[in-house]
Amino acid sequence: MNLIKTVVLSGLAIVMVVTTQVVWAQEPAAAPGDSVEITSGQQPVLSKEGQIQWAWGEVTNLDDQGKAVTLKYLDYEADQEKDLVLVVDEKTTFENIKDFSELKLKDILSVDYVTGADNKNIAKNISFEKPDADFSPVPEEENSQPLALPPEPPGADTAEPASLDLAQPASPSAEASQAPAPAESAPAI
Repeated sequence: MNLIKTVVLSGLAIVMVVTTQVVWAQEPAAAPGDSVEITSGQQPVLSKEGQIQWAWGEVTNLDDQGKAVTLKYLDYEADQEKDLVLVVDEKTTFENIKDFSELKLKDILSVDYVTGADNKNIAKNISFEKPDADFSPVPEEENSQPLALPPEPPGADTAEPASLDLAQPASPSAEASQAPAPAESAPAI
């Protein structure tokens, strides 16, 4: 019985020593106001200012003089439509359009942007969403009509087709009458 107590107590002592070493080995977490030194292997954590954000929506206003676009988008967190004013500068890249002058009202855009120090949203990449030319919705009037069957060929029997019993095989005489005649082979020389 002494041996079991010794083994259990030794096991508990080992667990306590290992746990203490693990707890003391962890680095303390940085407080929000602390400065963090970045070494070559680490990437800086971006704050909201300067962090790339994304929006997708419809152009509701264009300011040619200030080179600004107002985009109506859905804020998923608040589940509300909001307006976002984006400033276009010389570093802004465009996809599917050449430049700012090609933008029109009601265009659908996907925009990557950053918030500057003066709380202006600066567009980094504007991607014009091309409407799908192959997709044309069918008007409801056309959609409500039933489908018509193709006309019967002349001489076709207009009687109701006989129901097929798939459990029984077809008679050999019926198969022979419908099977094409075998092609005659040429005599071998």
